[in-house]
Amino acid sequence: MIARFSNTDSKNWMKPDGSWWYDLEDQIGVYDDPLYNRDAISAAFWLLKGTEFKVTRTDDVMHTALLKTKGGCLQKKTFRSKITGYGNFRNGARWSANYKCLDTCSVTFGGQYASTAGFKYALHSCSSDIGGARRINFWCNWRYDASVMMIGKGGKNCGRADHGLGVTEENSPIFSTLSSRKDFGNDGRYAAIKAYGLNLWVR
Repeated sequence: MIARFSNTDSKNWMKPDGSWWYDLEDQIGVYDDPLYNRDAISAAFWLLKGTEFKVTRTDDVMHTALLKTKGGCLQKKTFRSKITGYGNFRNGARWSANYKCLDTCSVTFGGQYASTAGFKYALHSCSSDIGGARRINFWCNWRYDASVMMIGKGGKNCGRADHGLGVTEENSPIFSTLSSRKDFGNDGRYAAIKAYGLNLWVR
């Protein structure tokens, strides 16, 4: 496990400077207990190279994958090098043009994914404009809504782009000081899910 996304504490993954994605080199939080529901980041986030990643819930003692990539998504990179390789989006820099995601990976879904915040459009029947079923998408933007990692479909009829990990409703795809952002969830405008967090694992 390399990181955890939780809405029970500060919006650490959506800090205005983007530091948790880009620059932080201090391990923070309880990063060695997958059942602990608070933000965390391990040195493995920037040191461990891998090929695939998965997402689990903190309230699942079996650590069942809600989402698991396939096809070598990480390309033997660290998670940080994968994420930061798309550009420098620190301190208010926009991360995508309107109506676009910068990359995508194939995934399989399982466990409680259908009832998990952020996964609403994982396999939805809506007609998508960006992303797609059985996909995780990186640095997505649809008009006023954006996410660092959008899960499933997005666009006009598919919840725009603010569902997944690192979501914002800032009227621009940026890290900012505004309140309409969450470490994970289905929509930046509404109350954040706090009953559980999401763990990120790499292999």
